[in-house]
Amino acid sequence: MHTVKILPFLALLCLSLGCSPYSMEEVRLAFEQGDFDAALIELDADGKGEAKLPYLFERGLVTHYGDQFDESNRTFEIAEITSDDLYTKSISREAVSLVTSDNLRSYAGSQYERLLIHYYRAFNYVYLNMPDDALVECRKASRLLQFYADADENYEFVGAAFIAYLSGILYEWAGDWNDAFIAYRWAERAYRQYEEALGIPFPQDVGESLVRLAGKLGFQEEFERYAATYGEPPENIPDSGELILLYETGFVPPKIEENIVFPILKVDPIVQEDADRDEKAVREYGRTLIRRRNRQYKEVEIEYLLRVAIPAYRSNRPRIVGIDANTAYGGASGILVEDIEAAAMKTFESELPTIMLRTVVRGVLKYLGFRRANQEGEVVGRLVNLLNVVTESADTRSWQTLPNQIFLVRMRLPAGTHNIKLSFSDRTKRQVKTDRLEEVVIRGNDKTFLNYRTFE
Repeated sequence: MHTVKILPFLALLCLSLGCSPYSMEEVRLAFEQGDFDAALIELDADGKGEAKLPYLFERGLVTHYGDQFDESNRTFEIAEITSDDLYTKSISREAVSLVTSDNLRSYAGSQYERLLIHYYRAFNYVYLNMPDDALVECRKASRLLQFYADADENYEFVGAAFIAYLSGILYEWAGDWNDAFIAYRWAERAYRQYEEALGIPFPQDVGESLVRLAGKLGFQEEFERYAATYGEPPENIPDSGELILLYETGFVPPKIEENIVFPILKVDPIVQEDADRDEKAVREYGRTLIRRRNRQYKEVEIEYLLRVAIPAYRSNRPRIVGIDANTAYGGASGILVEDIEAAAMKTFESELPTIMLRTVVRGVLKYLGFRRANQEGEVVGRLVNLLNVVTESADTRSWQTLPNQIFLVRMRLPAGTHNIKLSFSDRTKRQVKTDRLEEVVIRGNDKTFLNYRTFE
């Protein structure tokens, strides 16, 4: 009997779904309180998670904020290698996922998550005073961006604009004007698409940087073209340096599970005993079910209500969405340079049709298995149906400690030590919080990099 043979297998799969070895709720609570040691203890409470990519993402970021920059880079390096390996090779559990949960598919990370590894590793190297290594991360990010663009002619540069912009700043810092110019051109192109797709305003500084570098490199034609578009950049203050402050706010929304019910009708060929049930037929029937979503049918027409679980996002915008930095020599407002929530949702939106079809096809295969089992006995049928329900869960894995949005404050200051007042505002532009950065050292003809995070 085929059903008897598959029952232990399904039961084993059910058990393998298990629970996360750590509580993200506890991790995020400690994270919000600035207790990064406690967040790390929670993450490391059970070593079973160490080979999993989401764990590596969370651990890399927690150690970054805990000023454990070497440890953060080691963790992110493992995450990068793991992600690249899973992204470029066939996944051995691919077939298994058609009859169980997508949670059994190896998680390779999203495009924007893989890019942000290089953002945090680059910043780690900045803090470790290892500029050459920071530039290695910029080059890795650039190659990854090119890989995405080559692989998909419709790639919309989700996650790309910010990485390219930061790379331009880091290349400038290292005196690599040519690579900085190339990075700013990437940023210009990507932000133009961001402006349309995600609503992120084009940063004027990107254009001014192109004008400045085209002049420095002697690219007269490009200088004239960019200057006509963006105007002349402001002149530098003599004996001054530049503050580069990356402000991160809130949390990216976590994926949640959404249940959808599709009606299998009594007249559907797939429920007939002599129906053709090969893979092609099941996939086509899956598409038919998807088209039935939200349609109403009479109870007498329905053979079975097929419940499937898919991942979904719900907006999780923070209260604080603005920053101003002020010193005795003037101030600057932060500009939005990355909207991770929008990037996550845009990426998910592009993936949803494939996820939906795979999920519905899996549900149909489970239903057909239930029908076969039910023919062998009502008890066996009920047991298989129960296992189908238990193993139906959405893949909600993601990098949950990422910020919701990233702002950039870029301002020139006289060389010396400065106290900087930070003012944070909500969507109505009302000031809701302040803080001070004491004794920030600005060196002449150099850049000082800082990052800051709020969670409200």
